[in-house]
Amino acid sequence: MGQQHRQETKRRRRRAYLKRQKEIAKNSKSTAPVQLAKKVEQPTEA
Repeated sequence: MGQQHRQETKRRRRRAYLKRQKEIAKNSKSTAPVQLAKKVEQPTEA
């Protein structure tokens, strides 16, 4: 029955992760979505 502390650590970390994800999801609904990338038109030289 050794190694029990790792199990608790994983659970704690996962709970913290899920809490952060929930906060992000809640905040993203109220704000406009952020555009990560925009298509840039290449200037054509003749």
